[in-house]
Amino acid sequence: MKNILLTALLFWVFDLVNAQNSSVSNIGDINHYALDRHFVKNSDFGTLSPSIRAYNRRDIRSYFSNLRENGIVIGRDSAFVFNDNNDEDSTVRSRKPLLKYLYRSPAHFYEVRVPNFYLSVNPMLDVLGGMERYNGENHLVMLNRRGLQLRGNIDEKVYFYTDIIESQASFPTYLTNWANANSAVPGAGFYKVYDSRLTQDPNDGFDYLMSQGYIGINATKFIGIQFGHGRHFIGDGHRSLLLSDFSNNYFYLKLNTRIWKINYQNIFAELTQDHANIANDVFKKKYMATHYLSVNVLKNLNIGLFESVIFARDNAFEVQYLNPLILYRTVEQMLGSPDNMIMGMNWRWDFLNRFSLYGQVLLDEFVFSKVFARKGDPEAGWWANKQGIQAGLKYVDVAGLSGLDMQLEFNTVRPYTYSFRDSTANYTHYNQPLAHPMGANFREFIGILRYQPIKGLHLRGQLNYATYGLDTLGSNWGGNIHLPYTTYEREYGNVTAQGVKTNLLFGQFTASYMVFHNFFVDLNAIYRRQDSVLDALDNKSLIFSLGMRWNMAGRMNDF
Repeated sequence: MKNILLTALLFWVFDLVNAQNSSVSNIGDINHYALDRHFVKNSDFGTLSPSIRAYNRRDIRSYFSNLRENGIVIGRDSAFVFNDNNDEDSTVRSRKPLLKYLYRSPAHFYEVRVPNFYLSVNPMLDVLGGMERYNGENHLVMLNRRGLQLRGNIDEKVYFYTDIIESQASFPTYLTNWANANSAVPGAGFYKVYDSRLTQDPNDGFDYLMSQGYIGINATKFIGIQFGHGRHFIGDGHRSLLLSDFSNNYFYLKLNTRIWKINYQNIFAELTQDHANIANDVFKKKYMATHYLSVNVLKNLNIGLFESVIFARDNAFEVQYLNPLILYRTVEQMLGSPDNMIMGMNWRWDFLNRFSLYGQVLLDEFVFSKVFARKGDPEAGWWANKQGIQAGLKYVDVAGLSGLDMQLEFNTVRPYTYSFRDSTANYTHYNQPLAHPMGANFREFIGILRYQPIKGLHLRGQLNYATYGLDTLGSNWGGNIHLPYTTYEREYGNVTAQGVKTNLLFGQFTASYMVFHNFFVDLNAIYRRQDSVLDALDNKSLIFSLGMRWNMAGRMNDF
């Protein structure tokens, strides 16, 4: 029933196409960073919603074209932005194509540009090698990802994107431990283990295949439809407590309505329940329905309202959640309150052409009298006080130094947030959180410095400090969102970072130089230290690596 409804809807909107659109810029690339800092520098979001990271390429190009026409200096990434988003601009050409047919425009290995059809084909490569010193012992680490990316449009009305990436890796120890514990590679899905021969462990290698793809159209001038596999990110911070791109790709149908100062987005998705890493089986499904209303109250002030429900119906979608305008909480109550509802708010205020204040509030469950019970009250620290808060500050061109940007961020999530009675509705997909990678029961401080001293060179330093509570064998103190909340340790007296108190210090420095368009050479250094009240959980890593990337954004595993 679910598949019939979604397929029917897809073909129905094909008959309504009467406007143009474009493909979407991948999360984490230079386009996003350049756009975000110019939101701040100009204290003006234009027609875009800054918290919805799925910027389409026409909008990116239009935003920077308006800046250029108004005499505003874009900066050292100007050429990259205009070259990278040239799908509908045939005037962007290379001075000297390679072998006459390759790189006829600076951003694309191969292009087909004929009336009513555009296609670009780009190789994808991310190779990295390095050394880790873990608790006094040295071993090699490596990453080898290769793939192919295609994107384009038909008649500038139907747009499409797909990529496929084959990967092998020997991870740093903390990522290996995480993958083994969760039966998933962070940001990926099913994997096979093999002997990389880089360590003495015969199962230290991870082999996994990833792919994403979508097709998109406009149902009307203001309503866009996207149908495919991928991830989404809602928020203005380094993290999102609402919906992030940390987990594996998932199947989705997205409706995006943008008119006047309003951007309203619906996401209907099929997710995978928690499972063991086994092959030749059908993993159990669950589903997500999400609303996000984003309003540019002022040209530099954005407020967003978020709600999402996770549910399972014997591998069938609950059709009542297909209503794109109703408050999901009312539907969930009418159904008997069987599902996992979360609500939230996102805000951002850019001011003085230098600063941006942003944040989020997440509500999983909320009972006013118990949330605000004072310390000493017998109802203080109720286990179902499940909330999260984010607060952040961005400062561009720090102290007047062009290209030097700073970001400070605080995140905290109370115990048992995102969890459910079982994995049929916890806020996860493919054994991974849908929001913050640390799950719940933590406090986290993040500081980031970015500097671009010359064209092509990007320097980035990051420092995280987090305090969280781990579980002892058989216990549930609220940090592991895969565990059922029915196994909580106590009804009252719960506090953030309860359980086995643990501190994490994570520092990373990256120097990336772009040799030619979207081809980077990266030098990385990571320091990670975990200190716990249980000495057996203490560990320390120092990692150095050198790599190169071609048409791929680097992935942060900072947890």
